[in-house]
Amino acid sequence: MSAGAGDGRTPRHEPDLRFGAAPLPEPFPGYDPGGDARALILAGTPSPAREPIPGREVRGSNGAGQRFVFRIPDAWNGRLAVCGTPATRSEHANDAIFGDYLLGRGFAYAASNKGIPFNALLESRPAAGDLSPAAYVVPFALGDAPAQSLTMRFGALDPRIVPVSAWHDDYAELVQRATALCAGIGGRRAERVYALGLSIGGGQVRWLLERRPELVDGGLEWAAVHWNVRHAFVRYLPEFLARMPAYVASGYRDRDAHDAIVAAGFPPDRLQPGRLASLWDAHYGALPPFYADLTTFEFAALLDPQSVPLATLAERAAYVPTAAAEASIASVAQSGRIGKPLVGIAGDADVFITPQHNFDPYLDSVRAAGCAERYWQYEVAGGTHVDSFAAYGWGLQPQLPFAWRAFERLEGVVERGEYPPGAGTKRVVSAPNDI
Repeated sequence: MSAGAGDGRTPRHEPDLRFGAAPLPEPFPGYDPGGDARALILAGTPSPAREPIPGREVRGSNGAGQRFVFRIPDAWNGRLAVCGTPATRSEHANDAIFGDYLLGRGFAYAASNKGIPFNALLESRPAAGDLSPAAYVVPFALGDAPAQSLTMRFGALDPRIVPVSAWHDDYAELVQRATALCAGIGGRRAERVYALGLSIGGGQVRWLLERRPELVDGGLEWAAVHWNVRHAFVRYLPEFLARMPAYVASGYRDRDAHDAIVAAGFPPDRLQPGRLASLWDAHYGALPPFYADLTTFEFAALLDPQSVPLATLAERAAYVPTAAAEASIASVAQSGRIGKPLVGIAGDADVFITPQHNFDPYLDSVRAAGCAERYWQYEVAGGTHVDSFAAYGWGLQPQLPFAWRAFERLEGVVERGEYPPGAGTKRVVSAPNDI
């Protein structure tokens, strides 16, 4: 643990808690806390907190491999925001997108690594006999490295599997730990507790509002994963992998391949001149980390460790979730029975956690559960899964300002009894003030 951190029991005062000013843990192979945060925000986005935020920080652990960060500003407003963590990233992944925004407005803030010791480790490919089944062989060229010359190891799989169900349990435990830290350090109980999350973290928020709603007062989901046997991304991403080679080979002109991918539940491709011509291909083989393929490998292996062979791109393109994988998904499946208000945003150009499989079906579940009056959905025109992709063009816009605006809507519902129009429906928005 680097200088400047609390030890999990004793908070340390920092003159400025903002990302880039507060000290971070030392990186190690596979663990890059600063890089995790920068990967999720459009480069050049200014911090919404223009002045230093003095306050106290605790870095601690709730068990083997688990890490969390807790921060509370000196000018604490009595409220706590606990962030779910996207993908398999570190406890600092939310620092740039949510940390400064929340701390600058007086909120205490907490996040964890979900018990996953590191994100991913890129290595040279070993000899064939030394290749672990848990190692992902990168099938595309990466920089100067030829295709299939590099491998990745994932902290969720190696040295031990950290199952998705444990991620949700960790989130509930984190909320309770952060609530206790507010009382111990802030000198009073948190008056309101909010859950926020992007992607996998948004799925954590949904789970919490369905299974442990007594722990929080409301939630914000952003591009949330829909854990559902029928709509799981390990079911629809392989079809994308299977169709993309013909589409790429055609110079993105094969309309049959394009229309088949759209029919499988993907937004239409976006094309532009230049090297990065296709938004779809940026999620396939044109831009690391090759989201569609890498994610299929990691999560198929995570959901069913005895899964069918996944060593090649062709095998992943042919993957169908096994009965064991379906049982793992069912154990964390979302019911839509939310016990507290939830505001959601998602991008209409999200090629990864597509709204067709993750946003729209969850709205159906909430309605079927009789909870439509607690749920507001906003689909962002030109939004894709990761804001950093907006730097490449395709007519995309970052969703972060929409997420902040949606959180303010949630505050109005929880704190002031406001009831925005459109509960139980999806509204398409083009600017943050449309929310």
